[in-house]
Amino acid sequence: MINSALYREPQLLDANLHRQKRLKPLTDFSVTKNMHAAFITATEFPQAALDFPIIFIHTGEKLADGKAMVSPVALLGLVANENLRLNGTRWDARYVPAFIRRFPFLTAHVQGSDAPGVFVDASWSGFNDQEGEALFDEQGHPSEALKRAIEFLQRFDQEQQRTRVFCERIVALDILKEMQADAQLPNGENIKVEGFMTVDEEKINALPDATVLELHRNGMLMLMQAHLMSLANVRDLVERKAARMASTAAA
Repeated sequence: MINSALYREPQLLDANLHRQKRLKPLTDFSVTKNMHAAFITATEFPQAALDFPIIFIHTGEKLADGKAMVSPVALLGLVANENLRLNGTRWDARYVPAFIRRFPFLTAHVQGSDAPGVFVDASWSGFNDQEGEALFDEQGHPSEALKRAIEFLQRFDQEQQRTRVFCERIVALDILKEMQADAQLPNGENIKVEGFMTVDEEKINALPDATVLELHRNGMLMLMQAHLMSLANVRDLVERKAARMASTAAA
């Protein structure tokens, strides 16, 4: 599924249609202003956990046994369509999720094809005819810049599949619990964030020793611990929300 909060006009990349196009580096992160969460791959947990709360949400997909599939996301805001990690055009965090770094490209299913296609957000100002690195040479072959972008997309898709294996395992183990976060802002307003899940430490502790050893050896236990530690970052989002409200009121 294409994230409509980030990609506004996705087009299948075409050597004929986009032969003259160039690409500027992503330095203006205002394209993320309506994102309050971003998908995170499992390999990103250790770094992302230093900046963002990592939570799990339902994807709407059912697994073969009827259980609901989940996906990890980095929480960027406390309400829909608000990115508290965006300061003007600047990304205000040490880490930028790969989901965002791959912009303006992404891969998605193409009807009639077994292989995913490479799409580009044609509405983005950095995708233009004048500035940046060329995407194709005069013969219509991918430039080095485009090759690097495609390699990044391929690595991202591979990590996405590994993340799915991780999520399928924790769903099978039934170690997630529904959660909500309540916060009171300095002006007295209450904010409730709900509809997400976290790993239940009590359920982990109740697992058989052999299962815990397996999770330790395959690295999944470390990912769960990083996720649990990341939840302390909810307080940072509350403080950012309060500061933004105060700035708006003073303007």
